[in-house]
Amino acid sequence: MEKISQKIVNPCKNCTARCCRVLSVVLTVPEAMRLVRASGRKAEEILEFSSGVNYRHTPHYPVLAFEEGQLRDYFLVIRHSGEDCIFLGKDCACALYSERPFVCQLYPFDLDGAGMKKGALCPVKFGREKDAPKIAEALRADLLRHGEIVRKWNVTHKEKPTVENFFAFLEEEKLQPYQ
Repeated sequence: MEKISQKIVNPCKNCTARCCRVLSVVLTVPEAMRLVRASGRKAEEILEFSSGVNYRHTPHYPVLAFEEGQLRDYFLVIRHSGEDCIFLGKDCACALYSERPFVCQLYPFDLDGAGMKKGALCPVKFGREKDAPKIAEALRADLLRHGEIVRKWNVTHKEKPTVENFFAFLEEEKLQPYQ
């Protein structure tokens, strides 16, 4: 997969990081794998599964689990430290800016990179970056790979996912972000 070039100019430079404080960043499995590698930390230190994501507002295929006779949806998200994303520094800068997830790269634009999100928290007024279509295309490729991996998990596992057992499954299956 082609690496998306990062601009030198950071439109978030003088931002108050409102989006990094209150929004959950839902990740594709390939993004989660890359984020773990880029951070140098254990997956369970930076990721968690959340059932509090409205599946109608995310294109990600959910990890499914039966709990007390109910089928529940789970999504991989970046952990928060209190209210803030764990990668948000005191200077309101992202510690992994060049490796940040696609949704962060596209925000405040929709996931197709074309239109501004309704109710976007971003106070910075900037135009759509020229790489937005490439970023959106890379996200689409990740979503396809994500779906393949999650469907494989869902067929073989019925228990509530934890970051530990999910990443053990990825390792055991020798699954990579892209095959």
